[in-house]
Amino acid sequence: MEYVSINTNYNAVEHLGVNHLSGQNIKHVDQNRGPYSLAIQVSNDGLWDWDLKTDKILYSPRWKAMLGLDGDEISDLPDEWLGRIHPEDRDRVGALIDAYLDGTTSNFEIEYRIRHFSDYYLWMLAKGLTIRSTSGKATRFAGSQTDVTELKSHEEQMIHDALHDTLTSIPNRTLLLDRIRQSLVRRKRYPKTSFAVIFIDLDRFRLVNESLGHIHGDELLKLISERLKGSIPIGDTVARLGGDEFSVLIQDIVCVKDAENIAKDIHDSFSKPFSLGDKEVFASASMGIAHSDNDYKMPEEILRDSELAMYRAKRDGKAQSIIFEKRFRQSTLSPIDLDTDLRRALDRDEMELHYQPIISMRDRRISGFEALLRWSHRSRGAISPNEFIPLAEETGLIYDLGQWVLRKACEQIAGWNKDKSKEEQLEISINLSGRQFSDPNLVGGIVENIEKSGFNAEFLKIEITESALMENAQRSVSMLNQLKDLNIKVCVDDFGTGYSSLSYLHTFPIDTLKIDRSFVHDMSRNFRNMEIIRTIIMLAHNLKLDVIAEGVETAEQYAQLSALGCQFAQGFYFSRPVNSSDAALLIQQNHQW
Repeated sequence: MEYVSINTNYNAVEHLGVNHLSGQNIKHVDQNRGPYSLAIQVSNDGLWDWDLKTDKILYSPRWKAMLGLDGDEISDLPDEWLGRIHPEDRDRVGALIDAYLDGTTSNFEIEYRIRHFSDYYLWMLAKGLTIRSTSGKATRFAGSQTDVTELKSHEEQMIHDALHDTLTSIPNRTLLLDRIRQSLVRRKRYPKTSFAVIFIDLDRFRLVNESLGHIHGDELLKLISERLKGSIPIGDTVARLGGDEFSVLIQDIVCVKDAENIAKDIHDSFSKPFSLGDKEVFASASMGIAHSDNDYKMPEEILRDSELAMYRAKRDGKAQSIIFEKRFRQSTLSPIDLDTDLRRALDRDEMELHYQPIISMRDRRISGFEALLRWSHRSRGAISPNEFIPLAEETGLIYDLGQWVLRKACEQIAGWNKDKSKEEQLEISINLSGRQFSDPNLVGGIVENIEKSGFNAEFLKIEITESALMENAQRSVSMLNQLKDLNIKVCVDDFGTGYSSLSYLHTFPIDTLKIDRSFVHDMSRNFRNMEIIRTIIMLAHNLKLDVIAEGVETAEQYAQLSALGCQFAQGFYFSRPVNSSDAALLIQQNHQW
């Protein structure tokens, strides 16, 4: 074999570092510089040098020490190294080595687990280089291994946190939906396979929080999650959706009766009391069951139908389970009944504000809340805002509801801000519909509620959609200027989904753009969405506007938005909308995400 050699400047090599040399093929090297002359070009960590002609490997003392080995505890045979690699990683490492030495791939860099002398595994990052003959055949293979165990542990923890409920440590909604999605894919391939989803809502859980406090309430949720896990087959999934809502994914069932039996087991498990300190508490749950025989296409559909069945169980007396029927989707109140009940809802104390935290990317703490209206119907249970808000707009009730929301939200935030410095003051964001925004008495009502609550208008933010703004641009400018005169901030909600013209951004006195959740949801996999978000953030910065991203559900989305320069974010990754008591607890905890 013919080789071409040159003298290598090792000081220059060390100066360049591993990042400049890793994964390259080295054809020209001085082979008379000792056994680690090639490896030193790769790293100063644990080094190895494999002579492919003799099929023997030399290891640096540091390489051996990383694995708790003395000099004579490992031979120079390749099997000694490869045999210590975790069985699940061994084939993958071997395949990459073969491909790299054959020239099939031009880079050797891989993470794998290797066994320490004390019989535990470490994560290593290996990088390698080759010497090749003039014919291209690899004759020598050297490289480094870097201990990345701590980094991998941190990554795994971040992934776990993004997919699991922080209180109970069981899967959250995101992970549940992903597993349902996998079940749908499997059912498409194997049509005879069946599964079911059970939606579980605790009955009268609020009484526990009100009578025993949130600490005991949280403890009860933990105990319930453990009891749920003990009531279902191994391999199935229990998830906490938020608050006192849970869901169970039951795999590989023959028929819906199997899911009914598991629901019965859950009910039976609740017959025993839960111990909370020196108190015993009984709990019950209403459950809805949805079966895969309904030919669902999306995981959200079966979860929705299981929730509809749960509401039917609530309506029919609680503490029972009901199987979903398609007629449930149409079994809504008539418009006349809904209108009547909506008019009485405020008097019956059925309306409630929930608060979703808005997180500052700067210090990763709560900067404020968005106030969201919720209706708990006396017999039907929770009614979606998508159902009653359009009706309220049509009937004109939206004006009374809007003023009620404004009054309650201002009173609440004024109480939370009472003992805080100006720098610590929390903002409250309130949504206005198009009908509300056209009300000539809107500003007067806002002023009246601000004065009654003692709330500083500087920390009030009004959210309005693009379409509402553009419906009557001239009137919108006048209305927004009146709000600005009161030091009230204005946010354009669902930005990016409406008008293509951006001229209004210069026309309207606005403070904040809120990026629609539809862009955030798929930003990691959809290049167009990522670029739209990047553009919106750059546009906002150029116009001296703040940016809020809504619908943030994962740590990856949070990290990407932070890197793009987004100032604020909200979504299930931080918290679902919660009642005032739970929101106060979040403020008290002063959590940092």
